[in-house]
Amino acid sequence: MTIGQGEFRGGERGTARISGVTFGVRTAIYSRVGGMAIFEGDIALGLVDEFEQQLAEAREQAVAGDVASAVGISGSRFRWPGGLVPFTVDPALPNPERVRDAIAHWEQNTRIRFTERDPAEHVNFVRFMDAGGCWSFIGLQDSGAQTLSLGPGCSVGNAIHEIGHAVGLWHEQSREDRDMFVRIDFANIQTGQEHNFDQHITDGDDLGGYDYGSIMHYPRTAFSANGRPTIVPVDPAATIGQRAALSAG
Repeated sequence: MTIGQGEFRGGERGTARISGVTFGVRTAIYSRVGGMAIFEGDIALGLVDEFEQQLAEAREQAVAGDVASAVGISGSRFRWPGGLVPFTVDPALPNPERVRDAIAHWEQNTRIRFTERDPAEHVNFVRFMDAGGCWSFIGLQDSGAQTLSLGPGCSVGNAIHEIGHAVGLWHEQSREDRDMFVRIDFANIQTGQEHNFDQHITDGDDLGGYDYGSIMHYPRTAFSANGRPTIVPVDPAATIGQRAALSAG
């Protein structure tokens, strides 16, 4: 359905891959208007059918043969030296076994290692504590102690997810190529929570192919205002938002 008129026409959202002299291939959101991909109301990018074919081919290439799948914060200053993360566990943290189990899972499945903080040796470290809810900073903050919060309702899977943030990962649906794989339905998002669906294009690096099964991916109804999906995978059979374990990538 086409809405508006003149130079302010819109329609169903689609995704195009475009490139220019000063930038490489990137995605752009367009409106489907009479078979044409219209950008910003009155700019024709090309035929919708051609963009959909390009997108299908790019999607197949993006997921074929990739191992590492994530989006990480840009910049070496956010990396933990040697992949070693010093940590402490607040004595008041409820169910501290969650931390040990989550750390063991990371060490069993990745090269990242964790060590109890030695004050004489480690200036920067992660402090697991209950600061209200499940949350973490992204990557090394170089500020001494950095909080990773695990409230009473945060599971081992939540702890694995938050450690993912602490070692430098954004949410999977924040990737630059996310519009090739999911559609964000802004009409269903709680008012004022739209920023939670921003992409990290200038401060993130896509790693490998898109991973629907990532523990860093939002579930379908994240921040929903009405119980309807806010994230709709292009693959209708895809399962997103699990908080059980790290995926293979």
